Amino acid sequence: MIVYMGIFYLVGLCLMFQYVTAFVFLVFGKNNPYARFVEKFYEHHPKDWYDKFMNFFYIMNYGVAHRVYEKVMTKHGGIKGKFRYAGFLFMATIVLIIIGNIINAIEIRLTS
Repeated sequence: MIVYMGIFYLVGLCLMFQYVTAFVFLVFGKNNPYARFVEKFYEHHPKDWYDKFMNFFYIMNYGVAHRVYEKVMTKHGGIKGKFRYAGFLFMATIVLIIIGNIINAIEIRLTS
């Protein structure tokens, strides 16, 4: 049970970082100090285990929000891109709520 809760804690922490990154990009755009700080985590050609770990850390905590923002803004740009990105955030939130309710129902059924 402790391992189970530890995994859920780490996944929740990663999702929280993804949401923070997504909302910072939505509000301030790509040219802000937070985005420049986050971009430095990723190494295109990792040399050792530390670079590989940091790439994994980047992808788990920031990468998805950063990549989706770049793709949407290069394809649509401007205010249309911001609305599309906000729509993606809304859909991701709905999907995560549904998944959370399913997991909660399974846990209640298993523990009762």
